[in-house]
Amino acid sequence: MLSRQTLSRVSPQQALGGVYGDVFWNLMPATAYVAGTELPCTVYVANPTDEDREYMLSLAISRAGAVVTEYPIRVDDLVWFPVEANSVISLPGSLVVGYSDAALIMSLYEREQNEVVDVVSVALTTTGTSGLPQLPEFPGMPPVGGNGGLDMGSIVSLMITMMIVVMMMKMMSGMVKGVGEPAKPKMLGGAERRRFVD
Repeated sequence: MLSRQTLSRVSPQQALGGVYGDVFWNLMPATAYVAGTELPCTVYVANPTDEDREYMLSLAISRAGAVVTEYPIRVDDLVWFPVEANSVISLPGSLVVGYSDAALIMSLYEREQNEVVDVVSVALTTTGTSGLPQLPEFPGMPPVGGNGGLDMGSIVSLMITMMIVVMMMKMMSGMVKGVGEPAKPKMLGGAERRRFVD
């Protein structure tokens, strides 16, 4: 279950593009997940219209392109929850899903239209990014995984290599820094000697 918090008022131009509502969350497009554990997340629902509206969130789990299960998400124990005109609400909470290596798809329904007005999805995987399930296609989004898509394993490997190179260079610059400087003489016994000239 998620709980409701009002974030801010927005103008229709600031919302993410849905005519009757928008849904988005803080989950990455691919998330490592073990079936049956809590998946903490914050869901945001925006009402970009000039009228108060009621929405419902529906969660579907898809494997191999087929929907395995679908059910509504309760917000403050309500299936339909209100969102004021030109505002965004935050729904912090967690989801428990009985599957991994699946696509998790959240749909936003608007009560007056009685249809889905926006969708967000995430790939839940136990094997890293190599075994990503197929996410639904959205216009304008690049393909994830497969041929010609994003290979997260290569990106992470490149990032780690670059971090190691930067750390090595930093260590080497610290060693080279002291090479050209003359050594300062040290006095034994800690006493300072002065020579007076008459």
